[in-house]
Parts: sequence; C-alpha cells; structure tokens
Amino acid sequence: MKDKRRPQRGFKGQQRSHRSIEEIREDFKPPDSDEATTSHIITAMWDFEQCDPRRCSGRKLVRFGLTRLLRMNESFGGIVLTPTGTCVLSPETDREIMASGGLAVVDCSWAQLESTAFRRLSCAEALAAGLYILGQPDQATELLDKFGWGHSFLEVNEERLEAYAACSTTADVLEAQRKFMSEADAKQRVSSGGSYADVYAELDKAISETESSTDESEAETEPGSASPGSSNVQSDERACTTTRECQSETEVEGKKLSESSTPLLPPVQAPTEEEINQTLSKQVATLVSQFERTKLLREAGANWNRFYKRNGTRFFKDRHWTKREFSDLLQLTRSSQTTSQQDSTCPLCILEVGCGVGNFVLPLLEEEMQEEAVQEVAGASNDNATEDHSTDNSHTTESTDSGGSVLGSPRIYACDISEQAIHLFRDRATSSGLSCCAFVCDVTKPDALEQSLRNAAPTVESDVSDSLPQFDLVTLIFVLSALEPLSMPICLRNIASVLKPGGRLLFRDYGLHDHSQLRFGRSTRLYPDRPSYARQDGTLSYFFSVEELTELFTQAGLSVHHCDYVYKQTTNMAERLAVRRVFVQAVAYRPF
Repeated sequence: MKDKRRPQRGFKGQQRSHRSIEEIREDFKPPDSDEATTSHIITAMWDFEQCDPRRCSGRKLVRFGLTRLLRMNESFGGIVLTPTGTCVLSPETDREIMASGGLAVVDCSWAQLESTAFRRLSCAEALAAGLYILGQPDQATELLDKFGWGHSFLEVNEERLEAYAACSTTADVLEAQRKFMSEADAKQRVSSGGSYADVYAELDKAISETESSTDESEAETEPGSASPGSSNVQSDERACTTTRECQSETEVEGKKLSESSTPLLPPVQAPTEEEINQTLSKQVATLVSQFERTKLLREAGANWNRFYKRNGTRFFKDRHWTKREFSDLLQLTRSSQTTSQQDSTCPLCILEVGCGVGNFVLPLLEEEMQEEAVQEVAGASNDNATEDHSTDNSHTTESTDSGGSVLGSPRIYACDISEQAIHLFRDRATSSGLSCCAFVCDVTKPDALEQSLRNAAPTVESDVSDSLPQFDLVTLIFVLSALEPLSMPICLRNIASVLKPGGRLLFRDYGLHDHSQLRFGRSTRLYPDRPSYARQDGTLSYFFSVEELTELFTQAGLSVHHCDYVYKQTTNMAERLAVRRVFVQAVAYRPF
C-alpha cells in the first residue's frame, strides 16, 4: 500500500526541511556506477527505531548505500509505502511519480500494528516489489541481491509481480489482487491449517480421536467384572499407561491412513542425526546478544501482555485432549487423599499455573457441569420410577455415579504472569457461570506463589478462607518452556511448596528436537548449551529431554511417577508436508 500525500509539518509542529530532488540525488549515489545515478530510482526510508537494527532489512540497504535514511522531519517528494496506506500502486499513474521523486518506506514494528494481516513485507521486500511493479525489475533484483533469501522472494512471487506489472490502471491492479486473494483463501480452506493455532487445534483433535479409539478397544478386551479390591490398582495402571498409549498414536493413525482410499502423504520421515546436528550448529553459531537476552528476560511479562492483547482468546484452542489424563490423575489423587486424610470428602484443590485464557481448565469444568446436569436428570427419573423396578433403578444409579463426574465440587485456582490473560480468563469464567480464583503471579520469583495465594480472594466454595490452600493437583501445560532456564527450578519449587503430600503435578511440554525447534533460524537461540529460543514476538520457547526434566523435578523435591516422550505427526496438506512433533508428558508428586 502507498500514501501519495506529501506531509508538510514535522511530528512536533516543526516546519519540514524542503530539499530539491537534485539535492537528494546528490546525497544518494548508487555504488559502482556514477553514470547510473539518473537511471536509478531513489529509494529511502524513515526508521521509527522499533525494530532490531541488526535484523532490519531497510537498515542493511542503508549500510550498503542502496537506500537513504530520512530524518523524521524530512519531506519526500515521491511515493511512500506504509503499513496503513489506503491506495495501491498503479503502473499507469505512479511510474512517473516514482521516476521523478523516488520510492520510500516507513519502517516500524509489525508487533505494534494489531490490525495488520500476517502476510507482511519487510522494508527490502516492499521496496523491491514496488520497483518491480513500476517497471524497474533490475533495480529490484539489485536490492534483493544483498540478502540470502532475495532470489527466493522473487521466485515465489514472480507470477504476482508480473501480473501487477502488466496492469495499466488501478482497477486492473485491484482485480488482479482480488483474484490472487480468492485463490489463496480457497487453498487455505482445503489445507489442514496454516497458522499455529489451526495446527494446534488439529493436534488436539487427533489426540482426542486416538484416545477415544483406545478407550473403545480397552472396553472390548476388559473382563466382564473386577473385584472391588482391585479398583485402585487398575486406576494406577491406567495412569501409568497413558503416555505409552500416546506413543502408539502415530502407529494407529498410520493404520487409519493406509485403509483410506484417498491418496495421502507418505509416513513422516524423522530427521537424521546429521541433519539435526547441522541445524543446531547453525543456531549456536549466531546466538542472541547478551543485551538482547537481558531485554527479553526483563520484558517477559510485558511481551505476554502484548501477545494476549493482540490475540485475545483466539490464538490457542481449548485443550480437550487432556480430559483422559486429567481424569486418571484425579482418581489417583482421590485415592492418595483417602489414605492421608481422615476426611476424604473434602473438595479437591486444583491449581493451573500459566492458565492463559483458560484453554485447559475452563473446558474441563464446563464438561463436568454438563455431566452433573445429566446425573441430576437421571436421578429425578429414578425417583419417579415404580417400586416394581426399584432394584433395577438402584443398579442404574450406582453405575451412573461410578462413571460420572470425577471433579465433584473442586476449588479451582489459576495464575498467569500476564494481567491481560487473567482479565480474559475471569471474563470467560464469569460468562460460563464458573467459580474460579484467578490471579497474577510471576512463578519465577522465589515464594511468589505462596504470597500470591495469600493475597488472592478465596473461591466461593472455599470454607477455609484464612489458611493457605494446599493443592491435590497442579497442572503445568506448555508453561515451563516459556521460562528462562535459570528460572525453571524456582518455578517447580514454588509448585512443590503448595502441593499436599501425595499431590500430583501434571506436565506436558515440548520435547527435544521437535520440529518447531529445528525451524528456529539465526539469532534466535539464547544459550550455546541449552535449547532455549526467542520467538519474534519476544516470548520464549524451550525443548526438554526426559533426563533433564526428571532432574529438574528431583531438584525441586518432587518424585517422578512417569516421564516419557510423546511422538506425533502433523500434516500440512497445502504444503504437502508431514513433520514429526515431539512432546514430553510427565506426572510427578510430592512425597509423603
């Protein structure tokens, strides 16, 4: 998009300095050719200094002398490309303006433009695209030659750029744009999901479907009855085998795919050890600077606030795939609670650390409320039954109770480092009629969890409002990886301090050499010896090995029930790409 208006005043009301085109041309002389000065298009940029200057493509062009850096109060007589422009480039009307006045861009951070689309261009890409469309493909290529990805940009967008360059009017440009956008939307609808949120939702769905099929197969093979004394043992075994069942999901899915008549992608090929080592070596060779690393750690909370302010509740999908693991853990927790407390009927205390906007605990509570409503209806129908069928009704009631809600009436607490996320969590809980105590807490600070719990308002169901709650169950789902490595032991010690003896910690996060780790590029890794990375939005990501995670739990005073890798296959049909996902799932508990 472009903006043809010539601003006349500076940002603070100062009169802009007016310079002739000849003066600007004198300042800007393309390298290696004095004679080419008149044939080259002037390119320039305003830099708002919102981006890292080492990664800014516009700054790189300035260093090579291919683009001129304009002062904030300096006017420009050509075409200006801005993220918020209202017009499109038109070869018919804009070619002469560009030839006489030049082409400029406004460099600012896309992270601060909430209304912009995800298909965005860098400064160099915007300048090159503008030059190409307005009949200067050679100069566009010259700009992109300074970047390793430059020729790929031209190859990928060649069809679009040629189509725009062939247009003669603005109407033709808009029609070509509409055609390309329609094709892109159609391709996206066919694909399994292009964004991270869509891929995440597809992963949730795949896990849920696989677990449902596993439940059915178990029901077919179980004996018709079991002795009362063996119920706790069976519950223990189910919890221990949950991860092993997840490990076999790829095999189950592969069988389903092979039975389908539709031609599908071949099974995913895991990266070789050599490929992994080459990728990791490139990452280690270009680490994030110490200054940038310190800045990222200092602004962790602010970065997550910006993330939730920008994405709201739309980014992460509800995690229904955790329902089975959660139910098994509650049965284990209830049995341990019975042996450790005289009053085993007291409500369960559950804490979700890093709750975000409630994608884990709130859907679980909503499902429990629905199950309780079904039980109430079933109980009412049993009360109205005749005496002749009282025996059958009694049997039905018992079976409903045994297979009903495992949560009962729990006391739910949730915390997150982002104040914005907590606001969204509370709004969602209130709209669903759920009672939860949500509070802001930075679990990377020593004793922060206990202090925050003392200051947090008790839940409505809480009958002990003055004492510090001790939890039967704490969940840590894709949270520990978002912390700086040195802060992880502090987080786990905070959790251990609020767990009851025998209380359980449910953990799931990214595993070592996951596909997302191998996709990180240059200047994203924080440490040479630890797989900690910084995303573009300033949030962090870490990839755990089973051995490292087990050691972290042990150092925090927790015993490990089980800790295993979970392997998944994610397929992007639009890109014809199948990749291996690696996660770590674990259950730890506080010793008696």
